[in-house]
Amino acid sequence: MAAHGQLIVFEGQAAPVRGPGLSRVYETLIVVYLITLLFLYPYGIALSSDASVKVPDLIGLVCIAFGAAILMARQRVRPDLAFLALVGPFVLLELAYPMIGAVGYRRPADVVSSLRAAVLWLPVILLPMIAAPAALPRFEHRLRQLFATALWLNLLYAIVLIAVSLGHAPGWMAFTRYLAPWAVVPYFDPIEGLRPAGFFSSVTTLSAFAIVCLSYFYASYIARRDHVDLYHTIGAAFLVLLTTARVAYAATALIFLIGWFVLSPGRKLVALGVGIAALAAILALVESTVGIEQAFHRFARVAESGLLADLSFGSRVSQIWPAALSVAAEYPFGSLISATTVVGLIDSGYLTYYIQGKWVFVASVVLMLAGQLAIGFWCLRRPQFLPGGLMLLFVSIYLTLAMVITNPLRMPVVIGFVVFAFWKLRTEVGSRFVCFTPGATSRP
Repeated sequence: MAAHGQLIVFEGQAAPVRGPGLSRVYETLIVVYLITLLFLYPYGIALSSDASVKVPDLIGLVCIAFGAAILMARQRVRPDLAFLALVGPFVLLELAYPMIGAVGYRRPADVVSSLRAAVLWLPVILLPMIAAPAALPRFEHRLRQLFATALWLNLLYAIVLIAVSLGHAPGWMAFTRYLAPWAVVPYFDPIEGLRPAGFFSSVTTLSAFAIVCLSYFYASYIARRDHVDLYHTIGAAFLVLLTTARVAYAATALIFLIGWFVLSPGRKLVALGVGIAALAAILALVESTVGIEQAFHRFARVAESGLLADLSFGSRVSQIWPAALSVAAEYPFGSLISATTVVGLIDSGYLTYYIQGKWVFVASVVLMLAGQLAIGFWCLRRPQFLPGGLMLLFVSIYLTLAMVITNPLRMPVVIGFVVFAFWKLRTEVGSRFVCFTPGATSRP
């Protein structure tokens, strides 16, 4: 029966599509985009006090334009219904609120926040809409190589930064310090005391990247039983250790604990042996260079005085958060534009979204995190583990904890990984595609 603009949904694997070369080109563009996010994200050109153009922004805009052109030419997409239901509302609000605020407050410059969110989300969202399910192994192979390379480079450079800070290495080896004039992010500090930032702008972002690598390689080890994945997992845990980020420590412990229960007895012994040996070597190195007490004084401070007496967390509870909430009371429907533009320092993801969009925005965050956790635990109960589901579970554990004192949902590496994990899971359990036809349609 003829119909114009009819929407057709096909279950199962999608039929081969025309122009597979375009998909490969787009995959390559995304890989280049991810490389710039991992190594060049802090740098760019400042246009004003509130606006800047980063190196990845340019690649991201190219990805959006090229991806949209592919979808328009094919007239069909492969939507991930689980992703749209759980993450879609959050992404929609990220894009819509700043534009509404910019119009309402007559501040056109505030629309930049929407553009920034679009550049961070849309390139990676378009990838699974364009690429066939069969393309996932090819793309994942490149992503695995990128993660492994970036992991060990950041680990090596983090050690170099600590050595420079202690005076054991010449200052020129901390070369990212010389790139500070081109950094356009609000906070850029290659090393905070003895806490390295690696190739990222802050130690918090480095710890988030370490958790992403841990989530990927540990989930792969559980499902694939490849010892190489175990070595990368240990490397990611070591990188978390160097950051001394307490939320990342807690998330790492929970991730290892959950994974431990689903490992076979033999692999538990292997993982335990490798982990203990690596930890002993690391602690011996720390004691001989820095001293364990100095390296982990932030934890000793909490243990001795309590969490609220800790300078970092205590200042949030007694000063930063109350001040932010007092300003938020002036906006009954939320600030709409970027909350930090209105309030300043917030230091909490949950509070940031509450100030910007009140409970509607918070509800979208809770829906996303709760849904991802539910999917992850559902995958744990299956007789055959699904790596994509485990990746979602592990990274969601970190997000749930970290959102209390920071905002990883606006970190590019976290965004890209969440989208990839959904794509991988969808491919593991089957896929669906939607076709928009200009004329008569029928089921093939």
